Amino acid sequence: MTISRLSLDSGGFFQDVLGEDGISREDIETLSPRLDKLRRQITQWRDSSEVNFFNLPNKTDLGIVEKIGRDCARNFKQTLVFGIGGSSLGGEMLSRTLGHRNPRNQVRFYDNVDPNTFDEVNDTDWSQTLCMVISKSGNTAETLSQFLTVLPRMERYLGEEGVRKHTIIITEDTEGALHKIAEQLGIEVVPHPSVGGRFSVLSVVGLLPAYISGVDISGVLEGARAMARRCELEDILDNPAFFNGAAQYLHSEKGRNISVFMPYADNLRLVVNWYRQLWAESLGKIDAEGRHRGMSPVENHGVTDQHSQLQLMLQGPDDKQVTFLADPGVRHKGRRIPTRFQDLPAVAPLSGHTIGELFISELKGTRETLTRRGRPNRTITLHDRDAYAIGELIMLLEMETVVVAELMGVNAFDQPAVEESKVLTRKYLADLRMAEF
Repeated sequence: MTISRLSLDSGGFFQDVLGEDGISREDIETLSPRLDKLRRQITQWRDSSEVNFFNLPNKTDLGIVEKIGRDCARNFKQTLVFGIGGSSLGGEMLSRTLGHRNPRNQVRFYDNVDPNTFDEVNDTDWSQTLCMVISKSGNTAETLSQFLTVLPRMERYLGEEGVRKHTIIITEDTEGALHKIAEQLGIEVVPHPSVGGRFSVLSVVGLLPAYISGVDISGVLEGARAMARRCELEDILDNPAFFNGAAQYLHSEKGRNISVFMPYADNLRLVVNWYRQLWAESLGKIDAEGRHRGMSPVENHGVTDQHSQLQLMLQGPDDKQVTFLADPGVRHKGRRIPTRFQDLPAVAPLSGHTIGELFISELKGTRETLTRRGRPNRTITLHDRDAYAIGELIMLLEMETVVVAELMGVNAFDQPAVEESKVLTRKYLADLRMAEF
């Protein structure tokens, strides 16, 4: 199945390739009626005047994002992004995957509060630095802590007016703490769309830091729009998200509830970082019958993890399904391995080949050996690995997630269980304060 600048090879999921360990296209067609409600919902999302993840590629005001981004890139030499989860992962994925290696403005992401790492910020030259603070609710403890920790230093070096010029705050809730802080400091707020963080990458949340990094965000949105149209196709066998989502669901029903994502490209690892939150937070729920649902996303990095994880995937429990992410263009890259020492048996197969040819051959060998052992796998190939292709991939993975959630009978857009840990964190902080007295 070829989809513009993506190719999807899902043959390794099916019986005609995998044998009795596979599924059939008839199995997928049987699921089609269960997705009728989602089909209607997609039409509503597309036509809605309200913003949602599906219509974001059409609703996002590209002109505003680019205007803000141009000003940032022109006026600062670096941008520090404070955010966590969906407030950081999408922007970092786009920036690291598609951004210029040496843009005029270096964008650095801080998505944790480990003091050993965050102390790097103490050495920041604030005269050349933009601080971008992102939190949908405005109450995210980690993000608030990051900003409030650096604020005194910013005020000392920049003054109150300087802080206003050197800070961008992206948040939605006008009653949230971050919005209140922005009001008190006189910092203009850039509105966060009414979309959950893990689905917000195609909004200002992901696109602004990406644009500052030199990403063609217009191309990203164009690719996402093209994929969204394909995800409206009625026939489940023609709709790439319905087809692949249903296939993954059927394998999960066979007990293959570990979703291994294996990119064969170093900078595509950031796609997996973003995807893990999307998949885990959207699917890990309790359904109406009280069953614990979900699939655990795991990153394996090709080829590195062939030497650490492949043995488990081949002869360990049959509880995994693998998605390879490939860049065929890498075949023509890298220096050729000299023919020197080719009389040695270990060197002979390598002599005369490029490093890229070895890289692609490793992918093919891993895929084939999984298939021979009845382990389900598919390959997503990015033929150009450009902004358009990444946009397509983002929308495809988002829609697959929604399809699997629908089939599992869970809500892809909430996360009801995570609040408890936040409540306990506040309790332990209060306990520490009390212990000081």
